[in-house]
Amino acid sequence: MSKDSNAQGAWIPVPSPDGLPAEVADEIGDISERIGFVPNIARLLGVTPRHFVGWWRYFDDLMRGPSNISKTQREMIAVVVSAEAHCPY
Repeated sequence: MSKDSNAQGAWIPVPSPDGLPAEVADEIGDISERIGFVPNIARLLGVTPRHFVGWWRYFDDLMRGPSNISKTQREMIAVVVSAEAHCPY
């Protein structure tokens, strides 16, 4: 399929920032207030709150839990992995 085609990908309706399920809003609230917006991953995984809560707690532990590497080093690992995966985040 060429880049010029009008093909559409999958589309999933996601909750608005104000319409997040309570479980998601409770988990992401402090972060979204601090950064000034609700990250898209919270909105997307808000479709299935259980998945978001599990992912968020895992992510939070990886980035802020006990470790022999600093937060900066953890962020740099995430940047390299994202770049290698061609991920815009």
